[in-house]
Order: sequence, then C-alpha cells, then structure tokens
Amino acid sequence: MPRRTLASIAIATAFACTAQTAAPVPRGDEILRLAKAAFRAHAHAPFVSYTVERTDRRRREYDMENSYTLRVWCRRSDRSALTRRQWNGSTVGPLENVTVAFDGRVDPGPPDADVFEPRLYARPAPSPEPSATDLPTIGVTSVTVEGDYRVERVARDGDAWHLWLIWKRDPERNRIDELWVDAETYELRRMKVRDHLYLGDTGASLPEEFDVRFAMRDGTPLIATIDGRTDDWEFETHYAFRDVTFAQSLPDWYFQPQRYGAHKGDAPV
Repeated sequence: MPRRTLASIAIATAFACTAQTAAPVPRGDEILRLAKAAFRAHAHAPFVSYTVERTDRRRREYDMENSYTLRVWCRRSDRSALTRRQWNGSTVGPLENVTVAFDGRVDPGPPDADVFEPRLYARPAPSPEPSATDLPTIGVTSVTVEGDYRVERVARDGDAWHLWLIWKRDPERNRIDELWVDAETYELRRMKVRDHLYLGDTGASLPEEFDVRFAMRDGTPLIATIDGRTDDWEFETHYAFRDVTFAQSLPDWYFQPQRYGAHKGDAPV
C-alpha cells in the first residue's frame, strides 16, 4: 500500500477517535442551572461574622477618607449587622447597626450572600374559585421560575466555564454580566456584576463594575475579594473579606441598636 494512503488512513482514524472522545459543550442555560443548584446546595449557619477591608483610590491615588476596616456580625435572615471599626488590628469605636447589601450605600456582603437571589417582586398565583365538585382545598403553593438571564455565549477558560449573561426582565435587579464556574463541580469561581458607587449622603451614584472572586472554604464558595471601578476609572474600590466565622446564635442585642448604650462594656471585638 502506498505511503500516502497509509498516512491518509492514519489521519482519518485519529480524527474519528478525537470526534468520538471529545466531550460535548453543555448548553449555557444548563450550566447556569447547575451553577445555581451547586451554590444553593450548601448549608449556611444563621449568623456570620467577618472582617471587610475597603481600600479606595481616586485617579490612582489612595483615598484615606473612604478606606477603612470593619468587623461585622451579620444575621443572614435580614442582613441586619452590628459593625465596629478596626484600627491596627484592634476593634475600636462605637457600635453601629447597618443592613449589608449589594448595590446599596453600605458595604457589600456578607461573604456567603446568595448572589443568585430570587426576584423580589414575584407575586403568588391567585387562588382558583372553588366549585361544587371540588375537593376541600388544604393549601395553595405557587412556584416562581427563575428565568432572569439568557446565556449569550459559553467558552472554556482552563478548567472553568465562562458564561456571558443577558438580563431578561430587570437590568437593575438582574446585574450579573459574566460568570465563571468550575467545569466539573459547577462551583462559583468568579463573576462580574453591575453595581454603583454612592457619593456621600447626596443620593448621587456612579455606575461601577464589580469583579467578584470566590474562594472555597470547607467545600463552600465564599466571596474573597471584590474589585470595583467606575467606567472612566476615576474611582476604584477594593474589598477583601477575611476572618470569616459562622455561628448558630448571637446575642439578640447585637441587632437592636436601641440597646447598644447598655452594652458598651461587653461590646464584641
């Protein structure tokens, strides 16, 4: 048999083997569904404590006024939090109560927040009118389908899937633009989110893009860092989350600011 023919057969055989063994690329909406399921499969304690270090820059120069370190004790059910400033490794200053949240005037968090949080204004389905032939109604359950995003594009990025998302209904509520998930476990690695930088107490804000990085702790993805920047790069904000601890309970007064005055002597550190 001529050498050219043997070479052609070898190439064809190699191509056929590659085609048979190459893993198909999953559909984007299926990757997104699996990423949500993996993220929400982790059990969370009702309370989380952590330190968030914020570093601001304006026109590449360090902004001391808006840079600080906070120790936070957060109740996950409503994100009510007791906060104290930290300075040189020591917790100092008055007790303050805030509601931590993304895209708000306060610092984002907590580090185990549900970044796929369902839509807030979903309404339950109306109850059907009873008829004479109906059996007694014990209860009505409504199910909200989370179809907030359309996956525009999927690409492999090393050992992760990179997804580009398009919001379907509400751009202010559905703010994730890009997503990276582990190609095997579908755990979150990174995401890009539209947020805002709020300017003092004026109510004015500027669009800010967040680049959120996750780190695995005891098998659970937690927000490790956030790098934010405005469109013109005039303002840059860096958040680092550390010293994360979970608890089944914290004192009730932590979340009752009217009682802070009576607990100055036993304030947490």
